[in-house]
Amino acid sequence: MSTFVNAPLHDMLIRIKNAYMGRKTNIDNVQYSSLKENVLKLLKEHGFILDYSIIEDGKKKFISITVKEVTNSIQDVPVIKFHSKPSRRLYVSYKELHKVAWGLWIGVISTNKWVITTKEAKINKVGWEYIFDIY
Repeated sequence: MSTFVNAPLHDMLIRIKNAYMGRKTNIDNVQYSSLKENVLKLLKEHGFILDYSIIEDGKKKFISITVKEVTNSIQDVPVIKFHSKPSRRLYVSYKELHKVAWGLWIGVISTNKWVITTKEAKINKVGWEYIFDIY
């Protein structure tokens, strides 16, 4: 599977949301990148996905993602709001960050060293590219 995707991280997140909406529990053949792996660690830590695994096929790596089973279609399907897009990047200071849904869910920031939530970014006083909110 070798298709060109303009926004690979956005594609992965939309595939996760579509899996929830289509009542699927597995997402296979997601192209690997370290940014995607770091985002998946955050999503797993905050309960948006159950697990993920990295599969090596020769020189290529793929990610297989397991999502939760949908029992309530309104509460279980995550809402994703993209802030930074390939055509328009959004860079923010920690002072400009806001709470996502009154601090109950997460916003994701990509810094030059790691991927963190907006809450952690405010605590550590760092900012960079504001990628998305998920709740």
